[in-house]
Amino acid sequence: MTGCGPSNPTTGTVNGIPTENDWRSEPWDLDVPNAYKHFFGKSREEARMLFVENAIYYQEDVMFMPRRCFGYYLHSYIDYLMSDDARGDSDGASCFFGLVEIRADDISSLEDPDQKRVVELLSHLGARQGWYDADEEIYGDFSRKAEHCINLIQ
Repeated sequence: MTGCGPSNPTTGTVNGIPTENDWRSEPWDLDVPNAYKHFFGKSREEARMLFVENAIYYQEDVMFMPRRCFGYYLHSYIDYLMSDDARGDSDGASCFFGLVEIRADDISSLEDPDQKRVVELLSHLGARQGWYDADEEIYGDFSRKAEHCINLIQ
């Protein structure tokens, strides 16, 4: 496993795979042990493959992991949703909006390029609801959800 390198506790971003210290940087709630079990030691690409396998399941781990880890693995979820692998994954796409609502403060404190990636994905989701096979009657209007989430983090 590669070391994390310097962590930036203000922004929550890291320069590499989160270390044990990153995972233990906050008190754990009931959901963190599963996130740790699934993601600890994984590269961004390895984590992206978890989303390919079952995005709705693994997004919950990202939602509740410690901030230092969140800033790293959020990119894996974004990479997945921006890839062709996510075509037709209405649940995986829809769940991203909930993650943004719950972690809005953490996303707002990310470094500018990381925040811009989140906004780029939200805009992408808002414009491509049909590509994700997300029926508006079931999932609501992605463009409105995207606009709401962008307003939360900017």
